[in-house]
Amino acid sequence: MIEQAWRKTLKGVEATFTAGWSIGEIAYAARHPHRVAGDPFREAVAEDIDKFGLYKAFPDEVQRVELRRGGWAALPNPYERVGQGGGDKIVAQLRGGQPRHRRAIVVCHCYGLPFPTWMERLFGLHRLEGFDVFYNIMNHHYRGSFGFWPGFGLASPQMSRMIENVRSAFTGLRSLVRSLEHTFGYDEVILLGYSIGGHISMHVANSHPVSRLALYCPVTSLRATATELGLMPLASPFVDRALGRLQRDFDFADLDVLDPLQHDLKPPVDDLLFILQTHDAMVPTRQSDALRRRYPDVRCHEYPGTHAFPVEQRAMQRTLHAWLTRA
Repeated sequence: MIEQAWRKTLKGVEATFTAGWSIGEIAYAARHPHRVAGDPFREAVAEDIDKFGLYKAFPDEVQRVELRRGGWAALPNPYERVGQGGGDKIVAQLRGGQPRHRRAIVVCHCYGLPFPTWMERLFGLHRLEGFDVFYNIMNHHYRGSFGFWPGFGLASPQMSRMIENVRSAFTGLRSLVRSLEHTFGYDEVILLGYSIGGHISMHVANSHPVSRLALYCPVTSLRATATELGLMPLASPFVDRALGRLQRDFDFADLDVLDPLQHDLKPPVDDLLFILQTHDAMVPTRQSDALRRRYPDVRCHEYPGTHAFPVEQRAMQRTLHAWLTRA
């Protein structure tokens, strides 16, 4: 009984946080109606995707990685935003400072939590032998409702900007993976994506042959997240009507272009791992149904924790470590 009450409390904390987030995003859009009403790059972005595909390739994606003090690396993101210029960065940290192994893990963080130390503790990768571990800091370059907090700004009331944010994020991660392979000659590069990091990692796995892919509480659909997170189930009908008045050509299905499960993940099913938390209030486990239907034989493990509070953390880490170190 005490354990069930504790889990409900943790889920309540997450539900409160997501409610605050959704209120903030709605308030942000209300304060900037010109950004909601006007989307000057929407048509240009749609045309670019029609012409070059969602996974547009760039000739300068492979770069040489120079590790600075503390294992930090910064590279220019090759993605060129449609009508908005470039200048995005790729930022990552190699824990330990120097490459020592033939295999690498690239961790892509949760929305709003771009902290290598926190991610390291969550997954316990500092205890794992035989791997170099890189923590990728996703590029979110536009202020959202919580611009003071690092990692926010991915979502936008302008559909073209949100699409471009995600395209830039997965192109940057893809460039990082390719550049690590080129610079250090890794035999294997494994992607570990958490939450929105799982969403970005799936996009990379659709467009580049990564060795293996592990997903932890992943966002499989941005459309589902945008309509189900926090208070959005109550607010979505009003938001849709408001956007319909402001943007006559508005169609929420635009976000479907950001559903990575519309494409085939390149790793075979034996090289996929899926970990869920039963009481996840941020990305409910039902969002995983589409992934499990598409890959019914995937390794899927479920634990009784929440999105940010893994109650059986050591058990989760043992499952992840065993999969990572398998022959």
